[in-house]
Amino acid sequence: MSETYDIVIAGGGHNALVLGCYLAKAGLSVCILERNDKIGGGVMTKEYTLPGYLHDTHSVAHTLIQGNPLMVNDELGLKSKYGLKYVNPEKMTAAFFDDGSVLEFYSDLDRTCESIAKFSQKDAVAYRAFNEQVFKTLDMLVMGMFSVPPNAGVQAAMLDQSVEGRELLRTQAISSWDLIEEWFEHPKVKIALARYASEAMTNPFDNGTGFGFYIILPYMYRHGTGVPVGGSWALADALQKCFVDSGGVIKLNASVKEILIQSKEARGVVLDDGEEYHARKAVVSSLHVQQLFPDMVPGFSLPDGFERSIKRLKYASIQPFQIHMALHEDAKFKVSDSVNEFFWIEKSHSNVEEFARAFRDLEYGIPRRDFACYVGQHKVDPTRVPEGKGALHLYGFAPYNLKDGGPKKWDEIGKQVYDGFVADLREMTTNMSDDNILAYNFLTPLDLERHDNAMKHADIGHIGLYSWQLGGNRPVPGWGQYKTPVPKLYMCGASTHPGSGVTGGSGRNSAQVILEDLGLDFDALIR
Repeated sequence: MSETYDIVIAGGGHNALVLGCYLAKAGLSVCILERNDKIGGGVMTKEYTLPGYLHDTHSVAHTLIQGNPLMVNDELGLKSKYGLKYVNPEKMTAAFFDDGSVLEFYSDLDRTCESIAKFSQKDAVAYRAFNEQVFKTLDMLVMGMFSVPPNAGVQAAMLDQSVEGRELLRTQAISSWDLIEEWFEHPKVKIALARYASEAMTNPFDNGTGFGFYIILPYMYRHGTGVPVGGSWALADALQKCFVDSGGVIKLNASVKEILIQSKEARGVVLDDGEEYHARKAVVSSLHVQQLFPDMVPGFSLPDGFERSIKRLKYASIQPFQIHMALHEDAKFKVSDSVNEFFWIEKSHSNVEEFARAFRDLEYGIPRRDFACYVGQHKVDPTRVPEGKGALHLYGFAPYNLKDGGPKKWDEIGKQVYDGFVADLREMTTNMSDDNILAYNFLTPLDLERHDNAMKHADIGHIGLYSWQLGGNRPVPGWGQYKTPVPKLYMCGASTHPGSGVTGGSGRNSAQVILEDLGLDFDALIR
């Protein structure tokens, strides 16, 4: 038995859904195949602990998608028709140090500068100047994220035409830490800013990571943090409704084994159980590029050097360890009552050398508990928990490949690492006894890879956000425009530009490429 559609999409993450919506609205018959029992990929919310407690599996805020024309212009009616809502916490991040000092980041730039001034007046002035400088090029950068990227050589030539462009080329090449050091002087300020940079899941001391710090804070000031009301999956839910309303078909528990190639072009997919789905016009993969090539195209002759380029892709250097807690009442941190009101709370390093060494330990497979963030989405979205109750999303950094035992070792030590994170939390709070923890769940890097096998190596962005893996170089040089060496086989998802995070960018961008190839007008869909 087989079914036939115009377009078949392998994988059901949010970018696949975005792509599917645009294609279906263009009048094409589209089928999305998802291996799990729920659509959404990394954009996922579940009751991991108790009924009524909505916990996000990965993304706790959809910051980057806020600048996407998909959202800015509500092109698919996700907000106006399908009820998608976002809120932006005024009190974003509180980083506290061993001496009891607290550095606070607000959605208001002025208040953030006032907080930084408590550590360094010079840094407060520099912080404002840095953001104002990025604001000058931010619209261009955002447009670049949500457009089909040129080849890297073309992009470099374009940037080389202006002072600002040459500065961006340099920023991409250096480390986030180098960029921070050029602007700021106080070690605590620099460390707190580098922690923002590390949310790209890369070591901020590594070259090729500078762009991660350059854009993230100015982007939030311009477009907001973007906490989805009802949980991260609210985005997938709205996209699913739009897709189905437009005639799209979703098949769950449908794991794609290989691409069906006939007459040297992609003509469908074959599932693990042998069932086939045929495509009249195109096949799209939102899977990890290393899942797709070479194993899913057996017998197809790939261009010289292509497979080698795929094999040598560099993963992000750090991975997540997630803890979800259903609480009787919210955690109360000892350092200050005011800290408890913040959406994102973290204990920060004070010493730069120790801060840098902790990242290197993670890269060598040694678990550390230094990097733990205590997130409370329900503080700005009360729908996440039963009335009067609390919750905690603990987001820690961890290695995937453990030094002693490799990734499989996580099944043995996961509970031990969880216990360590909780012991640290109890030392910092006044009320995190067993009586307050109604239920908990933890997900090791290995668990996260099992949940979504497109996150190879537990890399939530598929491949690391390094300068040589951005733009037209993503996933590999020469193939950064969503097309592949296999005719009629396209890619979207985190393996392609603009990369990791909840952006919707590759879904919208790939829709433009596919529709153009099919002789259809993308602009007509969004007028």
